[in-house]
Amino acid sequence: MTPNGTSGTATLASSNFGGGLIEIAALTALIGSTTAESLVLGNRGAAGLLWATMSIFGALSVIKACIAAATPGWLRETIGVRSKETDSALGIALTLNDKSLRNRRNAVGVCGVSCQIIKDRSESPEKAPGTAEVTAIARQDVYAFDQSVSGILDLIPDEESQNTFHILVPDVYYHEIASRIFWKDWAAILASTVKLVEVFMLWKHKALILCFIGGCSWIYFFCASIALQAAGVSRELSGRARERQLDVLAGPLPTPVKAGGQFKMLLGAPYNVRHSKLWRTAWIFGSLVSTASVITAYMALSSQNPIIFAEWVGFQSLWLALRSAFYHMAESADRVFQHPILLRKEWAGLSEPLRARVRGLVQTLSLYQMHVHPRGFYCYGEDDRTIRDVYTTKLLFPLSTQHRVDGASTSIYISGVLGDTLLSSASFVKGRKFAPLDKYDTCVVIIRTHEGDIAVPAARVMTGTPPARNPDNVETGFELLLPPKGGANRGKSDCSWWYWIPCEKNLWLEVHTTDLCIRGERQARVISGTTLTKHLMSGELYVSISELAHVEEIVSNSRLGFEAVQSLLR
Repeated sequence: MTPNGTSGTATLASSNFGGGLIEIAALTALIGSTTAESLVLGNRGAAGLLWATMSIFGALSVIKACIAAATPGWLRETIGVRSKETDSALGIALTLNDKSLRNRRNAVGVCGVSCQIIKDRSESPEKAPGTAEVTAIARQDVYAFDQSVSGILDLIPDEESQNTFHILVPDVYYHEIASRIFWKDWAAILASTVKLVEVFMLWKHKALILCFIGGCSWIYFFCASIALQAAGVSRELSGRARERQLDVLAGPLPTPVKAGGQFKMLLGAPYNVRHSKLWRTAWIFGSLVSTASVITAYMALSSQNPIIFAEWVGFQSLWLALRSAFYHMAESADRVFQHPILLRKEWAGLSEPLRARVRGLVQTLSLYQMHVHPRGFYCYGEDDRTIRDVYTTKLLFPLSTQHRVDGASTSIYISGVLGDTLLSSASFVKGRKFAPLDKYDTCVVIIRTHEGDIAVPAARVMTGTPPARNPDNVETGFELLLPPKGGANRGKSDCSWWYWIPCEKNLWLEVHTTDLCIRGERQARVISGTTLTKHLMSGELYVSISELAHVEEIVSNSRLGFEAVQSLLR
């Protein structure tokens, strides 16, 4: 059954054919709206964009869909144009970068992260570690997957999660199917020239304004469809479109204060070509053209004689019928992915390039956690964003003999830090369960020595100025000297990291940041466990831990997290 709105039939029958604005508005709004919206969103390729606008019936849905599709995902709900149809066609995702922090304030319901890759061999700083075959060009947190990706994810059994990865491979007849759909789309675009019959008849009967409206609207969408088709972004079929893919981690994601749930990992999911600038441009100008057409048609029809009005309605009804026929006969945009072929692999069975892509997803999940961290994204400016190819691990930092004294000072060079977000992300993907906040203060400090860089699991806490005392706080009777984990802070200017690096002989290196900067040459103080406890108990730091045992527990969790990171390298 055609998804056209049938309630418009009664409106059409009751029209007086005198061109009343109320009757015309009802015809425009009610008839064929569902089909028109689906087509203009590209669910039948570029040809669907053209056929959606052949009839003015459903034009208001076309306008709204164009506006929604051209609007960034984070803004759709704010301006009231988000719908299930746009979510299904385009999905909603936010790029994980500094510019998206404000956009993420009202974003809720994250359902996964994705890493957009392109197959080439260019030398890029974003190149996936350990491979030259792909380059990561965008990392996103996803709030709604489009229908192509969600359909494939639905085929992955829920029980297959940890240490199980699924790779999408093309059907052996993929190119034949794609070629057949490609030429069908060209035929559908050319078939739309039948619209010129309406233009000619209206011109013949001196209805020049209506002739101009219908002709200009058709010409614009005809040219837009040809441009999309010729550019290879009509569907996810062309070789250019297949150069880009998505690696996806879907499911309840962990955050710094919440453990994650069962997840699905998919490598090689189709990239939605409708995110291209060409599609967005077509929708932007399409909304303007359609709006102008509807308004002008209202004004022109109100003064037309009944014969012209009846002729115009007849043509719109004909295009409505042909549009419905096209909707049912044309292949859907995700036709080649409706029966996907998925290879199920364990970690041991993955090639090194695929392992590098899994590590890319771990890095994307870590970046997502930085963006939603209670401490603030600015606190993680110097944390490593990528996993190195190899680490030389030392559980205890080797102090020189002259520095093995409580209170001594030494200079160290810190070349990198693996923060809590990366350690928890690696643990999550590798299926190593941990309680919420277990990884909150964990880290691995990479220190440069004369033998090379060494990685030492350590502990770190974020400190700030304590809040003013509240003498009226009768509910608790005392001020919190040890703030709970998971709290916010006053901002970048009031924050500082304090690191404790375990050393030989039960000693510790104590280092703190300047303006949240830790990399480079740093002066460290050598302290004993007793001195460390006294420092924590003094209340000077205003942190959630108070004794040596707490620091040792954090270091133990850091080691477990680092083991998960290292397991991604072997």
